Amino acid sequence: MSIMELESAEISLEGEGQGGLWSDAFRRLRRNPSAIVGFVLVSLFVFVAIFAPFLAPHNPRAQDLSLVANGCCPGPSAQHLLGVDDLGRDELSRILYGARLSLLIGIVSVSVGLSVGITLGAISGFLGGWVDNMLMRMVDIMLAIPGFLMAIGIVALLGPGLLQVMIAIGIVNIPIFTRLLRGSVLAQRDNDFVLAARAVGVRRRRILISHVLPNSISVVIVAGTLALATAIIDAAGLSFLGLGPQDPSTPEWGNMLTGTVRYLQTAPFLAIFPGAAIVISVLGFNLIGDGLREALDPKLRGRA
Repeated sequence: MSIMELESAEISLEGEGQGGLWSDAFRRLRRNPSAIVGFVLVSLFVFVAIFAPFLAPHNPRAQDLSLVANGCCPGPSAQHLLGVDDLGRDELSRILYGARLSLLIGIVSVSVGLSVGITLGAISGFLGGWVDNMLMRMVDIMLAIPGFLMAIGIVALLGPGLLQVMIAIGIVNIPIFTRLLRGSVLAQRDNDFVLAARAVGVRRRRILISHVLPNSISVVIVAGTLALATAIIDAAGLSFLGLGPQDPSTPEWGNMLTGTVRYLQTAPFLAIFPGAAIVISVLGFNLIGDGLREALDPKLRGRA
């Protein structure tokens, strides 16, 4: 075998052992215990949300005042594993159905923020000039207002309701995603592969979509995963303030916490179980987000 053939075989073996950015990130994620725990928690969360009608032992809206006739809110029992609320509704069934609304709120609100934020960030970072200045000043104004306070103002303007909550949380996330993607695009647009594409006459729109965005999107994906956790917390907070679903029978975790203040001493489980559901779901998304950040950031790869 000639020297050239040996070198070709060695190069091919090296190429087989190497993968792209996403395959390498996936391998590092599989070795990250925190990310694995996060995936388990989120998978459980999604499973409960999808199969809530089959898992719930009772109708989450069905009331049975006879259960609370002798006092408020009897605790867990064989018939009601997590007890019942002040109207005799099964707490476990309401928590299981509440996972559906929380997952819906997180996905829709983050999708709204991502779609608009990615578009504005890509245009701002790639075009630059007066377009960049105008968009960034608008983003600065939005970032100057605390996110939760802005969400309260938007819901107050649009009116309380589940759809309004999702829109408000999505709008709050727009400047965050815009700023992140703009910075990533600015770091990529003057790289050699972009200059080479310009030199051979590739159109600017194709350069942005086919070359710049695929190499800039990882930071936004990580932020989107973490934003899912924040969206669940914000939605619960808005519902707790009375700005969420206006039907008090709606099985939403924040809505379930609204009327528990006066029962904290006599029936603390009414606040503990929905609060624990929020904490566990948020923890899962945070662990996945941290794992993705460590897997995709070259400076943190050694920690995974």
